[in-house]
Formats: sequence, C-alpha cells, structure tokens
Amino acid sequence: MNLFDLDDKVTAAAVAAAGTVIATLIQLHVTRRKEVSERARGVPATKKSRRGPVMAVTLLLIGAALGGFAFSQYLVRQSDLESAALRGQLQTQLAQISATAARLERAALSDHGSNGHTADDRRGAEGVAATTTVGPCRARAIVAPDATPACEEQEAQRVTLCASVPSLAVVTAMVMYARPEDSPQPWSESRVTPGQDVGRARFADKAFERAESDQTKQVCTGFTSWDGEHGYSARLVVKYVIAPAASEVSNAQLVPTSGVAQ
Repeated sequence: MNLFDLDDKVTAAAVAAAGTVIATLIQLHVTRRKEVSERARGVPATKKSRRGPVMAVTLLLIGAALGGFAFSQYLVRQSDLESAALRGQLQTQLAQISATAARLERAALSDHGSNGHTADDRRGAEGVAATTTVGPCRARAIVAPDATPACEEQEAQRVTLCASVPSLAVVTAMVMYARPEDSPQPWSESRVTPGQDVGRARFADKAFERAESDQTKQVCTGFTSWDGEHGYSARLVVKYVIAPAASEVSNAQLVPTSGVAQ
C-alpha cells in the first residue's frame, strides 16, 4: 500500500470521526435543551423524544470508534516510518563500516608487503653468506712411508657452497673468500675471484642456481682443494635485489665479483 494513500485514508477517517462526534454533541445539546423546555411547559415525553438521546449516544460511539481507528492507523504509520528510517540508518552505517574495514585490510596488506619487500632488500644489500671448511686431500698413491702424500688435481676434494635467497631475488654480486684453515688472516684480506688459485685450492669458474622451495632458491658455486698438507676455509657472500616481476628473475645472470666481507 502506498504511504500517501494510507495517509489520505487516515486523515479522512479522522475528519469523519471528528465531524460525527461534534454533530452528536450538538444534537445532544439541542435535545437536552428541548427536553428541559418541554418539561418546563409540562409536555409529556414521547417515544421520539426518548429515541433522540439514544441515537445521539450511538452516533457518538460510532464517531469515537472511527476516531480511535484513525488514531491507531496514524500511530502504526508513524511506527513504520520510524522503523524504515532506522533500518536505513543501520544499513548506511553497516556499509560505511564494511568500506572502512576493506580499506584497513588493503592498507594492512600493503604495509605488510612493503615491509617484507624492504626487509628483503636490506638483507640482500647486506648479503647472504655460506661458509665451509675442506680438510687436507688424501692421495691414493703413497710415494714413501714418511712422505706427505701429494694429491693431484684430479684427486681434489670438491664441495658446493650454497646461499639461500628469495625466489624473486636477482643476484647483483657474488663475493668469494678462501684461506688456509689455520690462517689468522681476516676474511676481508682473503678475497679471491672465480677460477683463481689460492695455494692448491680454487673456486669454480661459474656459479649456478637451483630451486629450494616455493619462496626460496639457492645460489651455489663449487670449491676444490687438492692440498695434502692443509685444509681450507671458503666463504661465499651473495648480494641481491628483489625483482618486480618473475620474468626478470628468469632473465637474471650471476655476476661474480669481489667485495667487502660481511
């Protein structure tokens, strides 16, 4: 039902009820004055004169009923309007709360991603290190019982050093260090280049990458020692940046260089 139609009906019922009540009151007043006047003149009461008040009271009751109905409809309409307005306000507030929550969630995710990216970049700039120690080589052939067995390069001990970095990392530098195991020389003075001999040991000429997990990969290089008297310590530091796209990672090339020890 249209609210405007309901409003018109309620108004019409209220006007009709008010008119009925007013007309009834006027009729009661006129009948009462007429009855008093006739009694003053000594005129006996008739059936018609008795029916007058009864009809007036009946009309008064009808008018009161119509007025009560109209008033109740008015109250119902007001209650419906207030409920609809309240529902509208609640829906608006819920929509605003949902929009605010969505914005906060997006901002939190953005901040988390930005913080994670910044931490990875900082870690990549500092470098990820891997260190190992290789013992003296043991030759298969012994020249003399008291002589130290000499290893040929073909009998060298080979190890692989790997540094774990994020999957989207693009390697910017690989810094390599090598020194005898018992050497007091600091790492900063033990820098070497790929393929450079350090006594009877060296790093491999080329590095390689291999997958470690969905989030990380390994950047690796080989280290070889064929020294039968001394062991060697080797250290690999990998520096990188985070690529904005996965395609850049697949096109990245390893760039072995020397740098400052970490």
